[in-house]
This record gives sequence, C-alpha cells and structure tokens, in this order.
Amino acid sequence: MKRNLTDSELLKVCDLIAERIGLYFPAERWAMLGRNLALAAREFGFQDMTGFIQWLLSTELNNDQIITLASHLTVSETYFWREHQVFSALTDHILPELIRSKKSGEKSIRIWSAGCSTGEEPYSLAIALHKTIPEIKDWNISILATDINSKALDKAATGIYGPWSFRNTPEWLKTRYFHDLGDRRFEIIPEIKKMVTFSCLSLTHDDIYSAIGNKMDIIFCRNVLMYFTPYWINKISQNLFHSLSEDGWFVVSSSELSSQVFPQFTAVN
Repeated sequence: MKRNLTDSELLKVCDLIAERIGLYFPAERWAMLGRNLALAAREFGFQDMTGFIQWLLSTELNNDQIITLASHLTVSETYFWREHQVFSALTDHILPELIRSKKSGEKSIRIWSAGCSTGEEPYSLAIALHKTIPEIKDWNISILATDINSKALDKAATGIYGPWSFRNTPEWLKTRYFHDLGDRRFEIIPEIKKMVTFSCLSLTHDDIYSAIGNKMDIIFCRNVLMYFTPYWINKISQNLFHSLSEDGWFVVSSSELSSQVFPQFTAVN
C-alpha cells in the first residue's frame, strides 16, 4: 500500500473524481489526494494501490461507493462560530429583518447549512436563532445540514466535540450551550441539538431542490464551492439560487465572494 501513484494515474483519478463527484484536485494537492486514496483503498478492501486504481478507473461506482470515496476526499475543517463577523451579521441584521418580515404571517424559518462537515456550523446557526429570537418556542424552525461525507455526519449527529472545535469561539457559547462530559469532551444541549436535521447529500445531486424540499430563507455554503470544478461551481450556484426564497439570504465565506461566481445574487455589505 506504500506505492506512490504516478502523475498519469493521479490525472486519470482526478478526471474521474471531477466527473462523478465534482471535486477539483489541482497538482499541488496531489500528495494529499494520494494519501487519502490509500485510506479509501483499505476501506474498499484492497491490499495494494495498483489493484484499487485499476478497479476505480474501470468500475461504474454506485451511489454508496461514491459516498464512501467522497468521505475520504472532502475536507472536515471547521469550528463553532467560525468567522465571528458573519454570525454578528446574522444575529444583528439578517435574523431581525427576517423576523420582522414574518411576524404578520407564518412564523417559520428554514435554514440550510450546505457542506456542514462535522456539524459545528449548523449547531452555531441553531445557537444564533436561540440567542436572537425571544419566544423561539412559538416559531417553526427548520435547520437542514447536509454533507456528502457520511463519517463527518455521524460525528455531527453525536453532538460531542473536543477543544479543537472551540478554537476562536466565544467562551459563552461553550458555557451556555454545552454540557462538560469531562476528558475534554463537550456535548451540545438537547434543546439546540433537536433543532438540526442531518442528511447525506451531494451538491451535485441531479435535483437538489426536490432533495431539500421547500425553499430556504437562509443558505450557508461557506468554504465549500472552492473544492469543486468551475463547471460545478456555476451549476451549484444556480441551484442554490433557485433553492432560496425570494427575499432569502445566501452566505458564503469572504474568500468566495465573487459577482462572476454568483451573478444571480445581490451583494449586501
């Protein structure tokens, strides 16, 4: 299993990954890709890389196999209250405006955390809602959290996290919304945990709108699209736009802001 892949093999695998999963691996990330493929080979039951690569390139992978492969290729790097200025915008501007617009009608808010990884973002969104809406029990709140990495979702569903998930996180968040389990582990309180529904879903899904149900009031998709090919970035951007309500909010990371990538949206500073 120690054999390094040749550039020719990596290029073929990259083409397959781009076609089937939509992920983009430039040459500078090939070393990481090789290591991750070695881990995937073991899970698929292969003892050597030659056999695994031959099988990978000659097999029409089913959905479960694609999800297994994707779980070794996606980046699970996140933490609570990531980019605090984004959550300040959410609690100070977006949610109050959304609440005002809903008061005369149905008290419901639908949020989608797309590419949620191990769950820190959707739980942070639930905390932001709990912190901002005084009578939250009177509201129908739905937070959908999706990712193609099933292993990351399994961790998210436990609601248990270690110190690394709280780096750069306000102390009040851990103190108020988590139980200290000891041994440097913290479990999110049930009131917040039950607000989030996790689902394994690829952003390259043929009919993403049908997959998520009704349109969303807020979509968070941060530090996700940068890993896709240009074709899929454009297509996913369009799908996210059509999945958002007319006056909804779409939130990306500061590094992803681009009028070329998101021409349908109106930027708000």
